[in-house]
Amino acid sequence: MHIKTLTLTLLLGLASIQAQAEMTMSHEGHDMSQMEGMEMGDTTMTKGVISRIDVANGKVGIKHEAISNLKMPPMTMTFRVADPALLEGFKVGDAVNFHAENPAGKLTVTKLQRQ
Repeated sequence: MHIKTLTLTLLLGLASIQAQAEMTMSHEGHDMSQMEGMEMGDTTMTKGVISRIDVANGKVGIKHEAISNLKMPPMTMTFRVADPALLEGFKVGDAVNFHAENPAGKLTVTKLQRQ
């Protein structure tokens, strides 16, 4: 294939992808009423007690109340931490407030603070 034809084909393909992405991100014509009262970047905090800390692997075990933003009942489970530095100064048995998210199906603590 000629280099100019290949370049033009690639540029047209990228333009098409960008246009599709912009259309996907538009909320025009969508019923957004269910989003009322919700803020982008919701950082709902949940109460819990640290049951395990694994700094080397960036994980923390927490016995927690229901996590409302994830619709998860109370239980004890291990989470990844978004940044291992979040675990600094904490020990097993500490009462905490935390925020967890589920990016790409991996439950992750993004905020952690003492109660």
